[in-house]
Amino acid sequence: MKKILSIFLMSILPFSSILAQRLLPYQKGLQVTAGMFSKDQPKDNYFVNLELTQNHKKGNYHFFSAEYQRRTTFYAENPIPIETYLLTGGYSFHLISLPNKIVSLNSGIEASGGYQLVNHNKLLLADGSQINNESSFVYGAGGRLTIEAYLTNFIILSVQARAKYIWGTNFNQFRPSAGIGLRFNL
Repeated sequence: MKKILSIFLMSILPFSSILAQRLLPYQKGLQVTAGMFSKDQPKDNYFVNLELTQNHKKGNYHFFSAEYQRRTTFYAENPIPIETYLLTGGYSFHLISLPNKIVSLNSGIEASGGYQLVNHNKLLLADGSQINNESSFVYGAGGRLTIEAYLTNFIILSVQARAKYIWGTNFNQFRPSAGIGLRFNL
C-alpha cells in the first residue's frame, strides 16, 4: 500500500503547486519599475526606477530607490528636455490581500531628493530665447497605490499609481504617473 501511495504522490507532485510563505518579515527584494507620466508622447515622458525593499510584520515594507525621470516640455515647438535624478525613501502599508497572499493592495508614502537638469544646462534655445529656470537641486514628497501579484514564490509583478510633488523647480511640480515593475525577492 505504501508503494502505491508513493507512486500516486510522485505522479501528482509535478502537476500541483506548493505555495511557500509570502510576505515574510526581513525578506529583501530588488525591484525594477518603468512607467510614464502622461499618454502624450510616452517616449519623452517616462521614468525608470531601481528599488530595494525590506519586508516587516503584517506585509508592510520600507523601500529605498534611485530613479531617473525624463519629461519634455515645449516652447514655440522647441522641445526642452527636463531630466531628474532622485533618491527616494518611503514606507508601504499592506492594506488587503487574498487569503493565500497571491495578490495584495498596498499604499505608501515617500520622500525624495535629487537634481534636475534642464535642457542639458543650455539656457539659450535655437531661436535666441533664454530659459529662466536653471538646473537645480529638488526635493519632494508623494504617495503610491500598488497592486502586487506573485508570479512565483520569488517574483512579484507590481502595478503602481503614483503622485509626487517636487519643490525647487517651476516645471511640472505635481507629477502623477503609472508604472509596472518586477520585484525579485532575495
